[in-house]
Amino acid sequence: MKILVIDDDQDFREFLGGLIGYYSPNADVVLAENGVKGLRIFSSNSASFDIVFTDRRMPGMLGEEVVREIKKISPQTRVVLMTGDDQKEVLQVAKAAGADKILFKPLQNEELRQALSF
Repeated sequence: MKILVIDDDQDFREFLGGLIGYYSPNADVVLAENGVKGLRIFSSNSASFDIVFTDRRMPGMLGEEVVREIKKISPQTRVVLMTGDDQKEVLQVAKAAGADKILFKPLQNEELRQALSF
């Protein structure tokens, strides 16, 4: 399994990458520090990514924009939008963008495990 993690917070990005590696030891985890770089990585390797985790609020590009672009390129790729924003607002925005799952920060271990296996 190949997983892309996009988050502008370096500590969180690296922590999540490590946690994904813990729950899915055979996963190949790629990290990107913003939506533009994440889309660049995804575009050049789209066939190989199974899941993308993206933060919602990042400089230069919102997570829902990342979700929309990924779904245009590869509709079968599972995309998880992560956020600390208000749940009601995010649910509507994320579903409209095409997110397969929404995780609210702080992430819960069980929710992450479920997101890796949905």
